[in-house]
Amino acid sequence: MPLAREYDYISYSEYLEYTRNLEQKTEYSDGEIFYMSPTHPKHNKVQNRLYMQLENSLKECNKCEVYTSDVAVKFKGEEKEHQFEPDVMVECDGKFSGSIYVGIPTLVIEVLSKATRDRDKGLKLNVYEQFGVKQYWIVNIDLEEITVYSNNVNGKYKSIVTYTKEMTLMWNNSNIDLNYIFNK
Repeated sequence: MPLAREYDYISYSEYLEYTRNLEQKTEYSDGEIFYMSPTHPKHNKVQNRLYMQLENSLKECNKCEVYTSDVAVKFKGEEKEHQFEPDVMVECDGKFSGSIYVGIPTLVIEVLSKATRDRDKGLKLNVYEQFGVKQYWIVNIDLEEITVYSNNVNGKYKSIVTYTKEMTLMWNNSNIDLNYIFNK
């Protein structure tokens, strides 16, 4: 008896129809639906603290906005479509189609959890890199560190730096206080 069930491919439009009245959060990648589970309070605290620091760093910016995981971002290539709900996202071009952001984010942040760790470090990293997201931060709560993928040139990150609580992470000419982010 097989351990996994085979599923038929579901198109992006079928996904939107299927999830229209669904109360559970989902993400979509090239025919596959991922069901999201509620976050741990520690995850939520780190996510909110990152949001607040980024929002504060953009006080003087008239074109960029910071969003949390209830805003979806869609990536559409020639053959594949993906829709994710990043934990934190910064966009600076206002390209929304209804409630779905369809531009290329300036910054995407995913806070690792047991349920999403592999997808955040694999599938999402590849999609964000391929579609030209300028910076992608992977936040590891357990290790209290943030890995920053940046300098995206032609769909490839040229710089990967991991920041610990003792280091200074600069974004938009502002210091992101990692001690505050990870403070229990």
